Amino acid sequence: MGRALNILVLDDDVENADSIAELFATDDHKVIVAYNGQEAIEAFSLNKVDVGFFDVMMPGKNGVESFMEIKASHPDARIYFMTGYAANDLLDKARENGALGVFSKPTDPANLLDVLDSEAA
Repeated sequence: MGRALNILVLDDDVENADSIAELFATDDHKVIVAYNGQEAIEAFSLNKVDVGFFDVMMPGKNGVESFMEIKASHPDARIYFMTGYAANDLLDKARENGALGVFSKPTDPANLLDVLDSEAA
């Protein structure tokens, strides 16, 4: 593993968000968890975030809308998306605006850790 990362996990499914955060923390990364889009936007503004993992479909502000708002003030934001839905329009918009990739839910922990290893290198 390379350097420790500051990671933002956004998911309205508390159990999923917390399990991903625990996985990353076990790998010696600092993790901030947000359970809605507004919390993620605020967390990004208040913290140095190296990379984010955002759920797409959520009540209120979805993950892509949150990403777009974050990108407006942090154009270098590095965000991956996670979804259990076919949200092609949203994902196309995210990719067009610099999303780094998309994971299907449930996510494979090994795949997430592989991405972190490359981000930390």
